[in-house]
Amino acid sequence: MVVVLSAIQACSSTSKLPAAQSTGEFFQKYRNEAGFKGTTVPVGLVSRYISKEITDTTLQAALKNISSVRVLSFTPTTRQSRRLLERGLTQELDQVLQKDNYTAIPLLDEAPGMLQFRMRQSNEQVQELVGYRKHGNSFLMLQVNGRFTRQQVELMLQKIDPDLLISLLG
Repeated sequence: MVVVLSAIQACSSTSKLPAAQSTGEFFQKYRNEAGFKGTTVPVGLVSRYISKEITDTTLQAALKNISSVRVLSFTPTTRQSRRLLERGLTQELDQVLQKDNYTAIPLLDEAPGMLQFRMRQSNEQVQELVGYRKHGNSFLMLQVNGRFTRQQVELMLQKIDPDLLISLLG
């Protein structure tokens, strides 16, 4: 309880906006703030760009089921924004992910700078995949919505380098 209250206080002391209640709200809240860049990547572009390298039919089916891809990046530009990065940004996102029962996906290397992925599912369908990292003086969140099986998600994370999507932002 003390940790949660501290995190909420840290968020409120570094951001004047109320805490996000979902990953969509988190993206909308920060996408136009100073130091943030929020981008919705066209699904067709993502599918064409990635599918050039993919021959696995399960993975091709997963790419066809993507409904949206959003990327939120942040590099602090002021002392206040550095405090947000240090004390509140990832904690706020962690609270959203805990509240909505996202499941960690421990398939990937957990080295510093690697995206940590969580998924939200209903019954057997994965509806959302969220990857995020705080590394050095920056933050990045990748959000992929669609309809996937857990096998498709695991295959995507094993076979597709998430930084390929980041490179689409130019």
